[in-house]
Amino acid sequence: MAAGSKDDKSNKDGQSADTGAAEAKQKKKKLLMFIGIAILLVVVSVGATFFIVSKMMGGKNAGGDDGASSSESAHEVAKPALYFPLKTFTVNYDVNGRQRFLQAELTLLYRDEAVLKTLELHMPAVRNSLVMLLSRQVFDELQTSEGKEKLREAALTEIQAIIAKETAAGTEKTNGKNKAKSKDSEINIEQVLFTQFVMQ
Repeated sequence: MAAGSKDDKSNKDGQSADTGAAEAKQKKKKLLMFIGIAILLVVVSVGATFFIVSKMMGGKNAGGDDGASSSESAHEVAKPALYFPLKTFTVNYDVNGRQRFLQAELTLLYRDEAVLKTLELHMPAVRNSLVMLLSRQVFDELQTSEGKEKLREAALTEIQAIIAKETAAGTEKTNGKNKAKSKDSEINIEQVLFTQFVMQ
């Protein structure tokens, strides 16, 4: 009797060990299956992203007149910013019978190195235009951020107009080939930045 119960117990232990091993094996299979599905999803996601991005980049390159023009525009974007600081401007205002002053330092941001030569050549015209622009401002409006931003945009417009006018006048004296070339590589000031703006 005792031997029979021992055999039953060992059979039960053997069956439970087999069942435990089978369950462990099944859990391992499920885990591997989930890992495989996760890897597959990542691969599909990366592949889809790569496909969409390559299509978008291909569309941009195909959209231009030719491949050269799109590579030129990409080259222009890649050019580093260059800065040209202007000397300090001091302008006085009569505000309700009282003398007020503005002291401002401006820096020009551009990307084409040819701008420096043009700026230096036409600096008297640029400074005159900026002094006149600053003198026309309403002192109280310059105390607001909107007034400063409007002044910054107006200064950029003034400088770009002078550069465009003087560049066009210089190219009229040359032959048509040089004129076309200078129009393609048009000299441009991107921004006017205030590096100092003191009002008293």
